[in-house]
Amino acid sequence: MGISNELQIIIWAVGALLSVNVLAMTLFVIFAKMQDSRLKLAIRGIILLLDEFADQMENEEKRSRAIQQINEILGWQKILIPTGLIGWIIDSEVAAIRKMQQSTETLDLHEDRNAMRKVTLLELNQLALQSKSELWSAAQSVGRDVKLYLHWSAGRYGQFFDEYHINIDKDGSIYVSSGNLHTIKSHTYKRNTGAIGISLACCYNATTESLGYQPPTEMQIEAMSQVIAVLCKALDLTIDIYRVMTHAEAANNMDGLNPDYEVNGYPDGKYGPGFSWERWDLWFMPGVPKGEGGNVLRGKAIWYQQQGVGIF
Repeated sequence: MGISNELQIIIWAVGALLSVNVLAMTLFVIFAKMQDSRLKLAIRGIILLLDEFADQMENEEKRSRAIQQINEILGWQKILIPTGLIGWIIDSEVAAIRKMQQSTETLDLHEDRNAMRKVTLLELNQLALQSKSELWSAAQSVGRDVKLYLHWSAGRYGQFFDEYHINIDKDGSIYVSSGNLHTIKSHTYKRNTGAIGISLACCYNATTESLGYQPPTEMQIEAMSQVIAVLCKALDLTIDIYRVMTHAEAANNMDGLNPDYEVNGYPDGKYGPGFSWERWDLWFMPGVPKGEGGNVLRGKAIWYQQQGVGIF
């Protein structure tokens, strides 16, 4: 007695599900064990395609549409697969992808599901490339280039804030607060469109005369410089004060941007060191004279970029 068409389709569907799961699991295991490299970045791109599939199928409306389309495709042979089976296949695929994502800490670039995730420089490079078009479009809509603004959180080590796209801990580990870098966040007064906010998690109870008992660490400073190098390379930005600024420099309006400050009482756009001192992030750092924080970070970033850090 032969196998019915319906049973053949069910067997095929289950086989396809198992095959895709084995492929996905293999990719995730390889990805988790590999050192940072071009190959790892390529494998990560394949993983993100699986993630995109999961994003599409988790939407209930799209899930229902997929079930309908599958039945329509098979309808010409008068084969009708139970809706519950198709739904189970889709849900199983999504669950498998999510589980493997979680086990290997693979960053989801398609939405903010994995907010405040630890990332590598390679992952940050990929994230910047994904957000490049939207960032430049937003920046040009207000007549300027994409900008990076450098902060400290005035909080404790290990304490991260959603106002910044990127948070850097005391050991130099890097965290992102969003699934993309073109989300507008409130990190720098009147300068947030088409801009990325980067912050060191430090300087709790710092004053203009003392950085307190949780100052920027050497590892944080080096990590911030590396982040600048990677982002500027990916986003086609020159590393200079016009595109990479500390919050202190922005508060002093050292690039002359002055984006309509008059309405809030800053006709010259200056509310930083030497003026009201409202914001003075990274004006100085341990071993760095006052006013030189930005120059030191940009100089280090240029050196790291010349070494190809985080990209090769």
